[in-house]
Amino acid sequence: MSFAKQNPKIPEGINASSENPLKEFVILLCGILLAICTVIALLLIFSQQLVPLIPFRYEQALANKFDQLASKNTGAEQVMLDAETALQELGQQIAGKSGLQPDIELHFHFLDEPDVPNAFATLGGHIFVTTGLLREVSSENALAMVLAHEIAHIKLRHPAQSISGGLLVQLFLSMLTGQNAVALQSTAQQAGIMTVLGFSRKMETAADQAALDALEQHYGHLAGAEAFFEKILAQHRQASWQAIFASHPDMQQRIKQIKSRTQNKTTSTKALDPRLNYQNL
Repeated sequence: MSFAKQNPKIPEGINASSENPLKEFVILLCGILLAICTVIALLLIFSQQLVPLIPFRYEQALANKFDQLASKNTGAEQVMLDAETALQELGQQIAGKSGLQPDIELHFHFLDEPDVPNAFATLGGHIFVTTGLLREVSSENALAMVLAHEIAHIKLRHPAQSISGGLLVQLFLSMLTGQNAVALQSTAQQAGIMTVLGFSRKMETAADQAALDALEQHYGHLAGAEAFFEKILAQHRQASWQAIFASHPDMQQRIKQIKSRTQNKTTSTKALDPRLNYQNL
């Protein structure tokens, strides 16, 4: 009597991988992060291409909320109002050399923040300068560089690009991670933040170059353009590696690029308007 042949015994470990499981996990994780960063970069590129097609008047309509921020100076003393008038005059002069589109309107405002040397551009052509920044500028040229930089952001529609890009990235990460995948969400968000900062540094560099072009048109030279950045760098030394995690380029690199366009030029700077003297505010 014969019996059917039995199936051979399957050798042990035939389906086991020879690779370390931890190595496979790291490769998988890197692939996921690479895919996330790629999608985020594409979303940001899409927002950059889309924003110039949106009429500036739509951006102005969204920016009405900033009128409330600017209205803080409504009850300000006359000296502050005079300073803001002087800021408007200088800003509009620089804007006239910046090659703005005809439909772009600029509004310059002071914020009474004596301990914060800062300036920023927002939606709808609003530019805010803190009173603390006036303490750090010693000439009109230095202040003009700051204003020209912020004007360039508006010219290049960077505020709208940043907001639209940020919303697209946030929507993508929310769809990707959901509400329960806390660990993955944190990792994905960190990858997204690093990508956004990279684009932001490119915006800052582009704004610097456009600002220098405007200053050359206005003054005929770039003397004093680097003064504000040099003073801030002296007060707050920034290690070069920290620029990776900052929205602005390395300060020393910015100063170097400005000075590279001012070599062998011995022109003088212009005195700051007395109305913009920090000591008078």
